[in-house]
Amino acid sequence: MKKISKLVLGIAVTSLLIVGVQKGIKYYLQGPPREFNSILISGELENVNKGKEIYKDNTKYAKDYKYKIVTNTEKMLDEKGNVEVGENGKEILVENKFLVITKDTAKEMLKDQVLRTLKNPGSGSIETKLLESIPNIDTDKTIYFGDENKDKKLEINRKDIPLEYGSYSWVGYYPSEQGSLIVTDNETYKSIEDKEQIISLIKFDKGKKDLRNAKDKEEIKQKLSKAQITEINYANVEK
Repeated sequence: MKKISKLVLGIAVTSLLIVGVQKGIKYYLQGPPREFNSILISGELENVNKGKEIYKDNTKYAKDYKYKIVTNTEKMLDEKGNVEVGENGKEILVENKFLVITKDTAKEMLKDQVLRTLKNPGSGSIETKLLESIPNIDTDKTIYFGDENKDKKLEINRKDIPLEYGSYSWVGYYPSEQGSLIVTDNETYKSIEDKEQIISLIKFDKGKKDLRNAKDKEEIKQKLSKAQITEINYANVEK
């Protein structure tokens, strides 16, 4: 009888552990709802306009922001500052990409609630919150909003641009795959030779979706598949 009781107890404990693990996995994969009522679509103007046309029946309003991409290549250094060499005997190069906007554009994005930052930097958490202010926005400094590598360098037309570190922040819910965010003055922005592109904020006229729901994101992706959008991001705009 005692053996049966121990067996039943063992099964019960195992069942509770399984349920606990399942709940933990569910929380990790889904977590608390992260609602969004807007999308941010970026790329060439023609393609972005196609995306806006696709969503015209569920658009409360749309707003465009201009940006350019800067790509810098630098040599990878080891801990002693020496250039690292690969197995093929060639120097290892690292490509750094930056998504550059003007300070006026950054101010508009702040007002429009599309810039986000880490809620607890250094904690390892991926939770974010709205970015509410940008120190030095009204100075002549170019501000870097990438990861905490505060020694990051920016070169435009073979000219080194001094960077002021802001915070680890970005446009939309996810950091852009196009590059780390840079905010600069109009003159520096105009000197960038890359073709100007567009990020368009589209606020839904009706309904909210959940960022943790893969079906919601897949639905948007499929809907925009013919528009050749460079990147899709998300925002929750309460205005």
